Amino acid sequence: MQTILLVVVMAGLGFMILGKLEAIERRLARQQSILDQLTQDLPEMPPDKEVVALIAEGESIQAIKLAREVYGFSLIEAKQYVDRLKKDM
Repeated sequence: MQTILLVVVMAGLGFMILGKLEAIERRLARQQSILDQLTQDLPEMPPDKEVVALIAEGESIQAIKLAREVYGFSLIEAKQYVDRLKKDM
């Protein structure tokens, strides 16, 4: 009997948590949409000269590290940024 009650309570808590997570995901999607609208007309920042120099020297890893420091990128964002700069060179 206690086991069944425990399972029911755990299932109920699980559904509550899933509902909260879905609400958070919807809110984040709305905020991202608003942020995209606000920033779509802003000019792109020129690339940092040191990052470009490191790429030209073949130091991609150092360029990624510097891009993370300069722009506050995540590791994935910094790698994508450096790859995009490499392609444009």
